[in-house]
Amino acid sequence: MPAAPAGAKNTAMSRRLPPGLNRRVLLFFCHSLLFHIALLGIADILLNFYLVSIGFDGQTIALLQSLPRLSGFLIGLPIGLWADRIGNRRLIALSTAGIALSVAATALTTSLPWLALSRFAWGACFGANQVVKPPFMVTLTDRHEHTAQFSWHNLVSMLAVALGSALGGLLPMLLGGSAHADSNAYRASILLAALVLLLSVLPMLPLGGQGEAAGSQWRRRDWRRLPWRRLLRLTSPLFIFGISGGLTFPFFNLFFRDVFALGDSAVGAVIGLGWLVMGVLPLANPLWGARLGRAGALFSLMLVSALAFTGLSLAQALPLAVLCYALAIGARNTMQPLFQPLLMDSLRAAHHNLASSLGLALWNMGWFGATLAFGWLQLALGYRGIMLLVAAFVLLNGLSIRLTALRKD
Repeated sequence: MPAAPAGAKNTAMSRRLPPGLNRRVLLFFCHSLLFHIALLGIADILLNFYLVSIGFDGQTIALLQSLPRLSGFLIGLPIGLWADRIGNRRLIALSTAGIALSVAATALTTSLPWLALSRFAWGACFGANQVVKPPFMVTLTDRHEHTAQFSWHNLVSMLAVALGSALGGLLPMLLGGSAHADSNAYRASILLAALVLLLSVLPMLPLGGQGEAAGSQWRRRDWRRLPWRRLLRLTSPLFIFGISGGLTFPFFNLFFRDVFALGDSAVGAVIGLGWLVMGVLPLANPLWGARLGRAGALFSLMLVSALAFTGLSLAQALPLAVLCYALAIGARNTMQPLFQPLLMDSLRAAHHNLASSLGLALWNMGWFGATLAFGWLQLALGYRGIMLLVAAFVLLNGLSIRLTALRKD
């Protein structure tokens, strides 16, 4: 008998997989797994500790943490145009390599100007990467599988960050050969993360063709005819989401180390647990979305997150604080796999890159302002006061989604 065509084999394999998964999606998930282990796991959790080890204070660290969001904001709209020219897959690969080089550069200098430059480049490359991933992902499955696909991707990426966070807590001691890590141990760990980031490009290479120019049509249209008001309305919740993220994610490690006097490995375990919950909780997104609509589900989950952030602010015992922390960021993280397909499915494919660019610009604007203000807020309110402020922004985030979403989502 003649051999079955390759396409038939791929279709047969896809039918054996759960909804939202196929061979192309799995290859993309391999990239995402390595990417999140290295960047949002190891490098992110160790960066603040490295900066402290070479003598920088909290306000300088807050400034350095804000720079990637500034560059991400500045690159937002231009990168959407560039993505239409060179293709989303190619831009994902190039930006990932750029992130790897900027992460390595951050670890190889102690000069504040060079650190600032490397952080700025880090943010520009990360911004480009995040602009094109949602439009690229929606080309990998059928529309009715998008919510499931994004939820699976969220699980993979959050589990990867949980693993990376745990590794980030252990690597400096393993590489430094001592229970007390120094700047050299942090530097070696971050350089290892940069190498893994480079390796994460490899699974993207076979994914050419489909989805390479999903947004090319709108470039030929008059800018005044683009649905700017609709785009701004649908993407505006990302600005508030950026504020709540900028006040928390870059500083959770300092929160647990300073408020509860935890060591590096314990902080890594706590952060890793949070990322694990962030991966598992959104698996129920298709169920919540089917019962409440994606906008209604997001409002309910943001309310739960706001209550948990309030509990984190008030908790005196470490176990209760860890529980509130995990629930707060887990519920808030349902925003990503619910909101992104809601945004993409509400617009024509020709507007996907533009919407993703605008959304990322707003998110980075919020994150930049929040991280820049963190040093002052920490002195004025303390860590616990900041968590109460975050609770208010998360609740406002839920309300903004409910008010701006389309009636039929």
